[in-house]
Amino acid sequence: MDEGDFADDGTAPSPAAPAHAHDPGVQYRVLIDHSPDAIVVHQGAELVFVNAAGLQLIGASDPADVVGHPLGEFVTEESTAALFERIRGLDSLGAASSPTEMTLRRLDGHHVPVEARSVRTIWVGRPAYLAVLRDLTAEHAARAEADAANLQFGAVVSCLVEGVMILDDEGVPLSMNTSAAHILDVDPADVLGTDLETLARTLNPISADTGLPLDPEIYPFARARRTGRPATFTAGIHRPDGTVVWISGTTQHFSPPPTRYVMSFSDVTAEREASARLEYQATHDALTGLPNRLRLVDTLTTTLANPHRGPIAVLFLDLDNLKAANDSLGHSTGDHVLRIAARRLQQAIPGDGIIGRVGGDEFVAIIHAEPSGLGAITDALHAALAQPITLDGWTLIITTSVGVVTVPPSDTRTIDDLLHDADTAMYTAKQNGGDQTVHHPAPRGNGGMRAHADGESPNTRGDSPPPTGELRRVYRR
Repeated sequence: MDEGDFADDGTAPSPAAPAHAHDPGVQYRVLIDHSPDAIVVHQGAELVFVNAAGLQLIGASDPADVVGHPLGEFVTEESTAALFERIRGLDSLGAASSPTEMTLRRLDGHHVPVEARSVRTIWVGRPAYLAVLRDLTAEHAARAEADAANLQFGAVVSCLVEGVMILDDEGVPLSMNTSAAHILDVDPADVLGTDLETLARTLNPISADTGLPLDPEIYPFARARRTGRPATFTAGIHRPDGTVVWISGTTQHFSPPPTRYVMSFSDVTAEREASARLEYQATHDALTGLPNRLRLVDTLTTTLANPHRGPIAVLFLDLDNLKAANDSLGHSTGDHVLRIAARRLQQAIPGDGIIGRVGGDEFVAIIHAEPSGLGAITDALHAALAQPITLDGWTLIITTSVGVVTVPPSDTRTIDDLLHDADTAMYTAKQNGGDQTVHHPAPRGNGGMRAHADGESPNTRGDSPPPTGELRRVYRR
């Protein structure tokens, strides 16, 4: 290279480009030949070009294994028919088809799912179709895996003992598993797609705390949507047959748009009933079914703590002659008499009052009443027991001694004080002959006790009562 071979700026000239380097057709051929996408060109049903990526997709190592061969060797019959149907509408140069799935047949016999897009073009001076192919194997595998997972998830959900419902962002049920339909005793066809208001009328959910209909604002779905946090709940649902099933569960958001909520729940009716039975057994007397001492003390505690309460009275009752019934007729008969007496006393108590058995033949009542109204109540208690009881050929009359403590709102006595004072008044009534009421209105140390029976002395009630413990036998069959 001599001095004349350099440009004026001293640099070496670029090598001369081949004569075809600026031929657009050649540049186009080089571009598609090196494209990472599989590209094939066919004229009619004959393949005339396959780039390197296309050869790899088909499983060929030499273009001669593909070029010049009919298209049908590498495309399944169904896909071939669809291909020609698709390109039939490409009636102008550059017209392109929409992406379509088709199946390639590799040289090794394996089938490969691809997405194909065809373009009307000119190849070596003749009309042709260029197809860009995208391997969908990985995508199909992922989709199949997702479908299998969804089927497995669906199978698992269907087998769950818990009920599962999917709701849209308006609370409309979109799906429910078998357990949900069984627990609610509904036909999914009657529930799915139902708006929330109609669904609420159908299921009529009630509060576990109050037993009243749930406010729509505190529906689990409404709370979950409003707060974005899981909403736990326990509620009663009315079944079509009129029974109530209690369910407990959670409602929460579980997917990006479109927003979906999942409500999962269990039938807790049996547990709730068992809990209620245990609570009942813990707070009620097994023999009579009346509240026991624990329940009475709890009620009295709540009542006394109410700053807005009115005057109340605590009554202590002792059956006068139950021991004689036990000794004469046996304890099983005595228990039956006790149950009858308990039922009568309960019926004689005002509706807002409570009476319970605190042991043996002793009862305590809590009455909401003005002092002036207590006489009528205690008279009703005496009258209730005065009705004869006929058992095993015996007719019995059971009487009671009643001690009364009035408790105005300003009273500061403790529960122990009140029960002690009522018990003391009852003991006085029993010492005075029984079948009477004695009042102890004042706190201990601040007043005595007075006997009361229809405004008269205890022993002036209609008929004189039998001596305490004496069984009055009216007649025997």
